[in-house]
Amino acid sequence: MTPLERLERHRPQLEASLRLALAEGPADLLRLSRYVMGWEDESGRPSEGGGKRLRPLLCLEVALLSGGDLEGAMPGAIALELVHNFSLVHDDIQDRDVTRHGRPTAWTVIGEAQAINLGNFLYTRGLQQLQPATTAGRQLATAMLFDAVERMVAGQWADIAFERADTVSEDDYLQMVEGKTGALLGAAAGIGAALGGAPPEVVEGLRRWGVAIGLAFQVRDDYLGTWGNPGATGKSASSDLARRKKTLPVVYALGTSAGLPLLRILRRPETTDADITEALRLLEGCGAREHTEAVAQRLAAEAGALLAALAIPAEARAVLGEIGSFLAQRDR
Repeated sequence: MTPLERLERHRPQLEASLRLALAEGPADLLRLSRYVMGWEDESGRPSEGGGKRLRPLLCLEVALLSGGDLEGAMPGAIALELVHNFSLVHDDIQDRDVTRHGRPTAWTVIGEAQAINLGNFLYTRGLQQLQPATTAGRQLATAMLFDAVERMVAGQWADIAFERADTVSEDDYLQMVEGKTGALLGAAAGIGAALGGAPPEVVEGLRRWGVAIGLAFQVRDDYLGTWGNPGATGKSASSDLARRKKTLPVVYALGTSAGLPLLRILRRPETTDADITEALRLLEGCGAREHTEAVAQRLAAEAGALLAALAIPAEARAVLGEIGSFLAQRDR
């Protein structure tokens, strides 16, 4: 069984549980929630789509490997996915993204103000899943989720602030990514372990492993967003550059001889196709591709070292190692 197959085997039960979590409530908010989740199109017709569900699927798998079951871990998985989608709805407004998963983003369909309300609804509905926190595992899971959300918001703040900065250090970039991407992936692993009945030291160890995988995951995402196949990734290299995003390739390039000409492009009010082509040439010429690959590999190795140090069964370590490698080295 491949890592992806191992995760995907939980999807039918996850999707059914997500639908139940969004079955009752304000009609308009539920309708747009179904759109964001990929279950319906703009007109309310059934559709297929939505995200990869990586965070809830990882949560469920870690719970099983920790000795738990899907039923016990499902509240955590649902909470993670709804909170993740809250962040995406708000991020799309902040980044002015008009498509996600090949469909119009929520704010382009219902306007910014109502999309903010929609995101808040998904956030609140997500947090409700772990209430009441009547067991030690649920209390710990709830605390980890709140902590992850705070770190995620701080990471998003830094990401937006970096757009206006001429230079960003690699350490600052990695700290931003640790919050924006790593925190919720770390919570997925930690919450799964907590709801699976793992001891606190293992829960914390798996949370830290998830954060490390999140770092490698985001660096790989930066690579794919610049040199990946847009047909496979669904992401154009021009979008991040046009928004002046300080992805790792850009952060690295700004510290080389390519920095000044690249900065001149990033400072322009509008970027043309020719500007993007020149920016990509500069990134390629200064070694940003090789550096980004090397950092992703280093971060994946650090995650592997964290996993190796945990007092968990060898089979669980092997499975999680394969999943971590898959997330850090994916091609889409």
